[in-house]
Amino acid sequence: MDADRITEKLNILADAAKYDVSCASSGSKRKNENKGLGNASNGICHSYTEDGRCVSLLKILLTNHCIFDCAYCVSRKTNDIKRAAFTVQEVVDLTINFYRRNYIEGLFLSSGIFKDADHTMERLVRIAKKLRTEHNFNGYIHLKSIPGASDELMREAGLYADRLSVNLEMPTEAGLKLLAPDKNRQDMIDPMAFLKKEIIQRTEEKKLFKKAPMFAPAGQSTQVIIGATPENDNQILQTANHFYKNFNLKRVYYSGYVPVLADKRLPALNTTVPMVRENRLYQADWLMRFYGFRVNEIVNND
Repeated sequence: MDADRITEKLNILADAAKYDVSCASSGSKRKNENKGLGNASNGICHSYTEDGRCVSLLKILLTNHCIFDCAYCVSRKTNDIKRAAFTVQEVVDLTINFYRRNYIEGLFLSSGIFKDADHTMERLVRIAKKLRTEHNFNGYIHLKSIPGASDELMREAGLYADRLSVNLEMPTEAGLKLLAPDKNRQDMIDPMAFLKKEIIQRTEEKKLFKKAPMFAPAGQSTQVIIGATPENDNQILQTANHFYKNFNLKRVYYSGYVPVLADKRLPALNTTVPMVRENRLYQADWLMRFYGFRVNEIVNND
């Protein structure tokens, strides 16, 4: 392994991953057995646990090459940036080496889409599988599922990852068509529906058979970008509420649009989403999930 080249890749692909905020791990109960590596019992993210302990994870893209040209994404194919890609083995080695040095407690892995959805998803799954089966790694693994990936790959991913997530990206289908016309909303919804069904089925199996394999024990989540399109908070929360009720999501993450590219479809480069808006959406989300509030009880339609 060329250390300088790996460091360069890490700098590029860790920086590209910073825009994805959906990296909490609440709900995973994976235990360290057979003298393996790591333990995901307390949750892994760039945050603090309930007891005040700071936890960390390796958060990277497999590659920032992408076949899509989404207006809001720094990795869009027409953006003139330095590109890089890890091999499967390089990500495995980085994760193990960082864990042994006590730098991380888990892996958050996403990717640009190169060639097609299955081609990319297969590599993400292979990384998780190698960590679990070859290195007995019991730390937290969160895989960003690739929209349009096959059910077979999604099923295999759930056997090795603690959490899976498919980003909705825009709160509404109209917003997605405006800023990412090459993408299909249904390609995002289908794997979410499949995971819901599979998680329910595997949970029932676990009740009947103690040794049944775990399947995405920390569930699934998604992320929406706010402020890139004109949806108001009522529309955003209605979308979140729909997916909580119909897809059994653990979390919806709200990411304020970061203006990094000039595009006539996007807000001006000097326009930023107020942090207070993100904060208020998370507060409203908490009221819906834990206290049973309806959207129209929290926000009006203005």
